[in-house]
Amino acid sequence: MSLKATINLLRSSSFRFALLTGFTIWLATSVVLILVYFKLENTIWQSIDKNLDEQTEQILAQAVKQPDVSVEELVEAFNFMSRTNSMTFETNGMNMMAMHNSPAMKSLHSAMGVANPPNHMIDDNQALTSNQGNLQFTREVTLPSGQIISISQNIDYLDQLQTSLWQSLLFGLSITLLIAFAGALLLTQRSLRRIHEINLACKTIMQGNLNHRVPYKNTTDRFDDYDQMASVINSMLDEINDLIAKVRHVSDNIAHDLKSPLARLRAQLELASSELNSPFLDEGINEVDRLLAMIKSLLGIARIESKKKENFETIDMLTIANDVVEMYRPAFEDKKISLHLDAESGKIRANKNLLSQALANLMDNALKFTPERGAVSITGALIDNRDYKLSIQDSGPGVPEKEMTRVFERFYREDSARDTSGFGLGLSLVEAIINLHEGTIKLSNNEGLLVRLTLPKSS
Repeated sequence: MSLKATINLLRSSSFRFALLTGFTIWLATSVVLILVYFKLENTIWQSIDKNLDEQTEQILAQAVKQPDVSVEELVEAFNFMSRTNSMTFETNGMNMMAMHNSPAMKSLHSAMGVANPPNHMIDDNQALTSNQGNLQFTREVTLPSGQIISISQNIDYLDQLQTSLWQSLLFGLSITLLIAFAGALLLTQRSLRRIHEINLACKTIMQGNLNHRVPYKNTTDRFDDYDQMASVINSMLDEINDLIAKVRHVSDNIAHDLKSPLARLRAQLELASSELNSPFLDEGINEVDRLLAMIKSLLGIARIESKKKENFETIDMLTIANDVVEMYRPAFEDKKISLHLDAESGKIRANKNLLSQALANLMDNALKFTPERGAVSITGALIDNRDYKLSIQDSGPGVPEKEMTRVFERFYREDSARDTSGFGLGLSLVEAIINLHEGTIKLSNNEGLLVRLTLPKSS
């Protein structure tokens, strides 16, 4: 993945949502594991306390049962029976609880974790002690004779257990965090891939390919939210396409139905003009001619959009470009506009008349909007031995960015073109012709208007 793609992924809302979800799961897991840790600690100390209680009951029962047995014999007998516990007898009268309150023992109590007993277990009779470097939990037991003995349980293993538990806890949480982050990345990549497919399809449709649709898997077991959104978008596009088709069909029918009456009207005006020499009749004939030309353009667009490829042949783009340039050169010279052609030969499969008409419309627009002493250049070449690209660059005012796509609409004319001749059908006709040839047309501003045509090479 490139650096730019990685940055876009990390900045996406999908990644933030997936990361938040992963972090929430990780935090919940952390809380559960910590609670389990403290529950385990409490269970261990409850077990130690219960064990000491049982040992205390056994010693006191033995002392009551055999009152004549000395304390040393009692301790020795009990140690023999239970090797896991060490019992000591205080002969010097030193209180073990006093040792517990010493600075050295307080430093032991400062240690946190499993090896530190709960506060409620530390009192006058119980303490955390150290015997030859071994950590022990000690309890003082007062015998019926008044003598005091200490029973101790070695808890040195708890220190190692505490270290192992914390290491396991930190390792597990780290792995969980990495899994959450990796899961967020994977989920985001899938989400962005689907969003990219939808955006790409929408851009293709916005460029004029109204028959294109958003891809999705139309299966019951894998019909997710993105598939549902794609299906709704496609249904909306189908409805829009139907409405556009109906509007075009109505306009085409109106144009077809008006053609005959206008032709008859023109004939009658010509007849009247021959009998009555009136400038008003001549002006009426000119207006009828304009309407007939507009209807002819509309019917031509409708015929081309029917996708009927008639009279297609292999032609040379250089020949077509030369013919159109030579036809328009006198008009450009009259306006003192420099016209330059720099194109190479390239064979394509096309309808020669239609393609010539498309180039003528583009040349006509360049002639209209290029000021006097301006320049128009035409370049053409085969790209990767696959497509033929023809560019027409003029030095006119260009087209505002917000109107760049609207100029292909029927009858649309920008404000600066209101005073020029035409009906706003020229670029619509060009687009229909280029689409019929399975090519593309793109407009951009580059010190004037730059028109790029791409036509597939003849196979």
